[in-house]
Amino acid sequence: MANILITGASSGLGWSLALRYGDPEATLHLVARRVDRLQALSALLSDRGARPILHGIDVRDRSEMETLARRILEDEGPPSLIIANAGVRGPEEGNGAEAMRLIFDTNVMGVLNTIEPFLPAMKKAGHGRIAVIGSLASYRGLPKAGAYCASKAALAAWTDAIRYDAAPRGVSVSLINPGYIATEMTRNNPYPMPFVLSPDNAAQRIRAGIDQGRDRIAFPFLLLVLVRILALLPSRWGDRLLRAASKS
Repeated sequence: MANILITGASSGLGWSLALRYGDPEATLHLVARRVDRLQALSALLSDRGARPILHGIDVRDRSEMETLARRILEDEGPPSLIIANAGVRGPEEGNGAEAMRLIFDTNVMGVLNTIEPFLPAMKKAGHGRIAVIGSLASYRGLPKAGAYCASKAALAAWTDAIRYDAAPRGVSVSLINPGYIATEMTRNNPYPMPFVLSPDNAAQRIRAGIDQGRDRIAFPFLLLVLVRILALLPSRWGDRLLRAASKS
């Protein structure tokens, strides 16, 4: 039976991913700070025949995440799938040192705190999947979101490195780079959000990509093309395009 861990499950994409993986008899370890929201999600999953287990933990707490991993490994063995989804956008002016510390603590160190305690056991068992939620924002720094973009770029590099090491040991690693998703985190973005997706649509695409074993899952396609072009342009040209877009 599936044994799945999802962080940041109390809202947005994490909530939708939990519902997407809420198959009958699947065990879902759901991690988030807002336990009341997890309880509401748990009721929906139980109605579907899934087995939700709730953990009111902040992924920034390394000790708590290590304790959680020990309990799961002792009781059930390595998860069949870990989705490291928890993340924050940070303050509106997200370019300074304070924003960098806040965002990196959650978006980068929170991912490491989630995955590293399980990785040795998964390698030893020779199976399992790890999915890291990145962003198309990792390709280039965006106005007022430098820290967020930097955190997702860091995740991209780290995910490439652990995939190289884990694949020969039977553990697959996927980096998921979605575009804009209509969640609490993006509600107040101070710039246009082209091709914005619903959380359920994004979760559907993510599960399909993971089921196919893809190393990188990036969508929507048109926005992927745009950000890749933007990243390849000379920086001055890219800045001009961003300024023009922000005025439209």
